[in-house]
Amino acid sequence: MIEIGKVLKGVSSIDASVSSKVVKGLTNNSSEVKEGFIFFAFKGESFDGNNFIEEAFQKGAILIITDSIIINQNQNIIKVDDINDAASKACSNFYNFPQEKIKLIGVTGTNGKTSTTLILKSILEAANKKVIQIGTLGLNPKIKELNTNLTTPNIFELFKILDYATMNQFDYAILEVSSHALAQNRIKGLKFDVTAFTNLSLDHLDYHQTIEQYFKEKLKLFNLNKENGSSVVIVDNEYGKKISYLKPFVNQVSRESQNAKYFCRNVVLDCDGIKASMIYENKKIDIKSMLIGSFNLENIILAAAISNELNISENFIEKGVNNCSTIDGRMQLVKNSQDKKIILDYGHTPDAYLQVLETVKENYKLSIKVLFGAGGGRDHSKRPKMAEVVEKYSSECYLAPDNPRFENINTINEDIIKGFSNNNYHSFDDREKALMFALSHLKSDEILIIFGKGNEEYQEIEGVKHFYSDRNIIKKFYAN
Repeated sequence: MIEIGKVLKGVSSIDASVSSKVVKGLTNNSSEVKEGFIFFAFKGESFDGNNFIEEAFQKGAILIITDSIIINQNQNIIKVDDINDAASKACSNFYNFPQEKIKLIGVTGTNGKTSTTLILKSILEAANKKVIQIGTLGLNPKIKELNTNLTTPNIFELFKILDYATMNQFDYAILEVSSHALAQNRIKGLKFDVTAFTNLSLDHLDYHQTIEQYFKEKLKLFNLNKENGSSVVIVDNEYGKKISYLKPFVNQVSRESQNAKYFCRNVVLDCDGIKASMIYENKKIDIKSMLIGSFNLENIILAAAISNELNISENFIEKGVNNCSTIDGRMQLVKNSQDKKIILDYGHTPDAYLQVLETVKENYKLSIKVLFGAGGGRDHSKRPKMAEVVEKYSSECYLAPDNPRFENINTINEDIIKGFSNNNYHSFDDREKALMFALSHLKSDEILIIFGKGNEEYQEIEGVKHFYSDRNIIKKFYAN
């Protein structure tokens, strides 16, 4: 606990009668306010925190911070010019600058963030480092008293996590950095030892409107390096090349181009995994992995390049890559009593579909079936493109709900169907029924790819998260 005056150092000067009060917590969520908290009245897309100021006071808030004009001003309400900046500085002061006591790695991109960060975590742990991963999977390792529902948590959650990590002597924190977090200044005040970029493809245009704006938000990460920090970027895609042009200080990573700082030779990709040599500065790292596909090779070499920038030795990089034999919910074969070929994958963009489907076609001599759907309240433009990719590679496909949220599932399916050129699909308004149908029609010479959920264990419908697991449905089906 710390006095208000110290928490608000660099944020605002306050009345002497208030400055000595003890602060017990910081939040922008009025439902979390307790006695002794400072409430930050953020104006968001769906809710305006300024409408909850009275509620915050009633729950015991000792101070309100806002960047809006408040009619009923008093000494316990402070107006600032930039509430994101104020929150970041206050969190730094309150938690005693945890971001300076741990090495931070930030990874952004449309696809591959989770896989890259999991491989990186495996490498760092092979080097006997203590690592916390923050991203799509929540916190890894799971920490009972901490949780987050966003790929990149808000600034209050982040600092709470970083404070826990430093108090428990973690060496590294790896963050998946979403475009939303960058656009909303959710990581303001953080500086990274290494920043990294995987790729960029069609996604989130419901929020960013254009692919150019989406890219512009991703680019912001490369302004957030520490003074002695570094950046690594996969340049085997259009936007990776653009970053390396706009930010000439970045270290280029490539599967093929020998002009990059990190590049590959002797690549072997097959159903047994990946073998390759990553070359840099006349040195070599031998890659052996049970993961399959060229996209996983990209994830591996990006993680390896980040590790090298962090001065992790080659033998630990090789060991960590080899140790990461599977990635839960990412192109993962599901074992079953009838030995049917079923793959779970979290992919939810046309490009992610394409990468998985091309890899399956190259490595499995089986007819492909696909179960997929699109999330509600998200980018509508990608829906028909998802259908186009699936139709190109599959003999049959099944449309099923994937977190419809507040949108009608039939409307979502109709948008997807616009991308089909034939009628070789089945449409469902219930994901379990769709999956049971697909499993009951799966033959031994076929492979079923289930996109969208990965290892998620819920369906979000009308604002409520209902327990649901593709893996459990498969287990139940083959138990009968």
